[in-house]
Amino acid sequence: MLLVIALTRPYLPVAQDSARHLVVVLDCSASMAASDVSPSRFDEARRVAGKMADQLGPGDCMTLITMEEKPGILVSASRDRKEIKRLLQEARLSSGSADLEPVLAIVSAMLKNDNNISLLILTDGGVKPVENQIKLSCPVKVELIGKKSDNLAITTLATRRQGSQVLTLARVQNFSNRKIESDIELRTQGSLIDVRSLVMKPGEVRDIIWEELPPGVEVIEARLSRQDIYPCDNQAWVVVQAASKNRVLLVTPGNIFIEKAVNLCEALELYRTSPENYLQQNEYYDLYIFDGWLPEQLPRASAMVLNPPSPNPFFAVNGSQKNIASVTASGDEPLLRYVDVNGWQMASANNITLPAGFKSLFHYEQKPLLAVGDYQGQRMAVFSFDLHNSNIPLQTGFPILINNLAAWLLPERQDNASVISGDEYRFTPLAGSKEILVQGPDGKGESFKAPFPPAFSTINPGPYRFTQVSDDREHSFYVVKNSGNLLESDLKPQNLSWIQTKPKQVKNISNREFWPYLVAICLFILLLEWEVYRRGY
Repeated sequence: MLLVIALTRPYLPVAQDSARHLVVVLDCSASMAASDVSPSRFDEARRVAGKMADQLGPGDCMTLITMEEKPGILVSASRDRKEIKRLLQEARLSSGSADLEPVLAIVSAMLKNDNNISLLILTDGGVKPVENQIKLSCPVKVELIGKKSDNLAITTLATRRQGSQVLTLARVQNFSNRKIESDIELRTQGSLIDVRSLVMKPGEVRDIIWEELPPGVEVIEARLSRQDIYPCDNQAWVVVQAASKNRVLLVTPGNIFIEKAVNLCEALELYRTSPENYLQQNEYYDLYIFDGWLPEQLPRASAMVLNPPSPNPFFAVNGSQKNIASVTASGDEPLLRYVDVNGWQMASANNITLPAGFKSLFHYEQKPLLAVGDYQGQRMAVFSFDLHNSNIPLQTGFPILINNLAAWLLPERQDNASVISGDEYRFTPLAGSKEILVQGPDGKGESFKAPFPPAFSTINPGPYRFTQVSDDREHSFYVVKNSGNLLESDLKPQNLSWIQTKPKQVKNISNREFWPYLVAICLFILLLEWEVYRRGY
């Protein structure tokens, strides 16, 4: 009977245990340079990740993902501990913030093919807000790196020209929970201009204003004398606004909103005409603003287009959207610096088809509302709606947006649109440029011949001087890169308990056959019977 049962190969369904796949997310944002954990938060995170690599079992593997502005995969499903630890040592901090959402999207995609993943996030918790919640069907552990928030930071440094006078504003914030004392120095080209003493209460934000600067100053530096656990935001630079003005022609039947916004830009000189009179004018302007109307041929200069008509020879307009109650902005877009689009609403906006090379700055339901790009060799910004049909002109961010756009549209004003975000700087060289000279914060120069690279490296914080050389002239401008960032300067470790998980997927099911045990029992019985027969009882 046992042999007959064994021949049927009976089995029991059981859950199969597979080798573990450990996914480690390494926070590489700027705040991980803080030294409250010796020697730094980043080094501590790498040490923990290396320790986890040493604890891998015989069949286990590890994936390393860097969390920064754009995630990167250092190694994927590797069992080589030496290789994992080598790549950990090669990982470097970035100058930006940590974006957790694309990292969670990567892990979610991995879970579709591997349900044995365990996720470990090594971070100080200072990550960008997540717009779309992603549920993970795997164990998630967040290990917070960091202990203190003892940091005094320069979060803003800006200048404003009032006639011949230049005002300088430095905003200093105490992110600590205790009182901090420090001096703040104002410098230019290595020379000390002024020193002021600060006594900052816990959480206090203070604006310091200087009203006089030496003539001819191009770049200003503010510096905190106090050393803390995060020195990256103790310095900031700003380019002084040029005194010369650019001529702007506004072609409109009447738009007081754009007029006021442009007039707030000290470096712009505004002229106005009607569409009917535009064809009669023959003067040259640095920037043209077309409101609700477009000529048959665009001028050879930068342009800003508001509410493009339908039809027009440049953009296809296909219907419109109504009752736009919210606006979605592109993340970390330099042209939206200091611009908060929360609460921006429109009664209607055109659906426009953008030419190749344009990018959307903010949109609604994937339809662009404001886009910028190069058109026939000239820079252009396009608003798909009429300002009169929105509440945007009443928002505090609107004049800032127009100033940012004007600075980008005018290559000659690069020295006024000078705050770099990221480790690369892109700009359109002036026509006829044959060589670009780049001088970094360390004073070392580098030469680039045409054709020029699409971007220039700006890894280190500080001022960069770009000189464009052509046959008959040289044009120089400064841009600066600052490490001060509200998200990164707030060093208090923050828990990521809001990460959502769903029930873990059922383990792989396998059929565990037990017929060998029946055969073994049967063999034992036969041996027992043989022994009884041999002894004769």
